[in-house]
Amino acid sequence: MRTRLNSALRFNFALLSFAAPALLCACFGSNNGTTPPSAPPPVLNTMAVTVDSGPAAATGQINHAYVTVKVCSPGSQSQCASIDHVLLDTGSWGLRLVGSVLAANSIALSAEHDAQNQTIEECATFGGGQTWGPVVLADISMAGEVAANVPLQVMDDNAAGAPPPAVCGANGTLINDVSGFGANGVLGIGVFVQDCGAACAAATTPLPIYFGCSSAGTCTAENVALSAQVTNPVAMFAADNNGVIIDLPNTQNANGDATLSGEITFGLATQTDNPLPLTGLTVLGADSNGEFTATYNGGTTALPALLDSATDSYAFDDPSIAACTTGDFIGYYCPAVSPQSLFAVNTGAGANGAVSTVQFAIADPSAFVVGAAAFVNLGGGGGSTSFTWGMPFFYGRKIFIAIDQRSGGGFTGPYYAY
Repeated sequence: MRTRLNSALRFNFALLSFAAPALLCACFGSNNGTTPPSAPPPVLNTMAVTVDSGPAAATGQINHAYVTVKVCSPGSQSQCASIDHVLLDTGSWGLRLVGSVLAANSIALSAEHDAQNQTIEECATFGGGQTWGPVVLADISMAGEVAANVPLQVMDDNAAGAPPPAVCGANGTLINDVSGFGANGVLGIGVFVQDCGAACAAATTPLPIYFGCSSAGTCTAENVALSAQVTNPVAMFAADNNGVIIDLPNTQNANGDATLSGEITFGLATQTDNPLPLTGLTVLGADSNGEFTATYNGGTTALPALLDSATDSYAFDDPSIAACTTGDFIGYYCPAVSPQSLFAVNTGAGANGAVSTVQFAIADPSAFVVGAAAFVNLGGGGGSTSFTWGMPFFYGRKIFIAIDQRSGGGFTGPYYAY
């Protein structure tokens, strides 16, 4: 899923996020017979990822990877809730939680306010529509990592706040609720720090993304400082804040598994459990839109591309492959020869301009196991101007996602690697 880009507005973003360089000291001398202090234990930096059929309010999901996220009122140890079935999304930035889910867990988070004491609300665009709701502050915990005072969005499905302005929902439908996302929230852990960046902080004419809303419910587009924008919580960890590793096994059944379990590791080359391989690693630099390019199946057009765990299929446009017209997979591809072998050539941007040929296959979903959740050979019609390596690409691969301007293992983000 994407929040930085939408079909109506495409921007080039230059994020202002810098990592402090690591300071290394090799110190020698007598300890006067005393025992040197032991190093602090490493932070627990791994967390379970599960592919299943979704939360109780939205069962029947396919190729959705979920995590559990703990949110607390800032500084509190008691006003907390652990929210399960939060969709893991490498194609967006920042945490978004459904309002009714937070209410059901008896947690209220304080809204951010602008200089006029208006609540700050956001209209964020995804592939299937838009979300609307206030930006609030929370302490976010995942594994043993904690990010304090993180701006996140509450997707206001119960209309507790200001109504969305006319521009929000005009580009597709509002998808604020659990059934719209097939999840209780979305955790965007892609290659950027903020979900909009400089374009929403200093635009001459404020973009229709962040709004200041009065107590009377009147909302006006406005610029919002980087520190107040919805933020990738990984970037706010005290350590292990330069990226993530997603490690999911391959499916056991080519026609679908009921569930599949793996893990996400926070940090790149920051602990002994998250090194970058010395050989055999393909590093694809991302541009200011968070994209590299893919040239599909021997074609001549290099399409904007990314690794997007929240897209449920290989999403690309190929009119020569028949689309499914019946059953549960209408709109996906139903190739006459199944599975159909395909390939695309990925080319990184900037200094990390590696070239990699990826073989993949798509199959006729009519043979898929009914009720399964993980499908490795699912293809879906995408736009003719982009190529998305969706969730099937993540099965059986260790995927590295590096945050913009953060270094580790000899490379500097933003990049994707596998």
